[in-house]
Amino acid sequence: MKNTRLFITLFGVLLVVAFPGISQAQFRLDLFGAGNFPQSKDFEISVPQSTVPLKGTHEFSVGARGGVRLGYDGRGHWGQDFVYSYGSNASRIINHTNSAQYSISNRIHQISYNGLWYPGGLSGKKKVFPYLTAGVGGTIYAVTQSAINDALDPNRGGIGRLRTEGLFSFNAGAGIRIRVNSLYGFRIDVRDHISRPVRYGLPRSSSDPKATVFPVTGIFNQIEVSFAFVYYFR
Repeated sequence: MKNTRLFITLFGVLLVVAFPGISQAQFRLDLFGAGNFPQSKDFEISVPQSTVPLKGTHEFSVGARGGVRLGYDGRGHWGQDFVYSYGSNASRIINHTNSAQYSISNRIHQISYNGLWYPGGLSGKKKVFPYLTAGVGGTIYAVTQSAINDALDPNRGGIGRLRTEGLFSFNAGAGIRIRVNSLYGFRIDVRDHISRPVRYGLPRSSSDPKATVFPVTGIFNQIEVSFAFVYYFR
């Protein structure tokens, strides 16, 4: 429930930010599919949970993602996108000390509000629009009930009580939008989604020797490559 409220609140804030300037905009709707390439993260569990350092890795497979962008462009060099996507990928938490593994299927909801800068401008009769983009938003990693049950079972996972987790995220990248005619076009986009690592609600550290911790730290990068069909509203 906490993550749902966070998601709805962020959705509302982004709409408020996006509202000014709508009357001067050229609206468009993007339907996109994307490949997602997350970076693996190493970690180490030491005292008080373990007297011998336990080295591990949180690995991710390549994932697939699909979504929509509601965008509008002004008459100068700037445009904006409101983005929602849903995707999934598989991940494994590996203990290199004893070769134990635990697998998790990630179901990922993501929203963001992005600004776009077109170096060549938006005026005239051009058909090709290269751009740079950056934005902020949120990512929710939804954990299934079966994954939660397995993680609590010492015979199957035993890594602790997992839960759905929401993270603040930043993204930046570049792309090109090509307008075929007054109604249709397509778009290719590459960007990096940046956040802290997902821990599924487990603490990074604890003074309790019996507590389950997941000490992944640093920046978590996810490269996304997408292709979109673009519809322009008249």
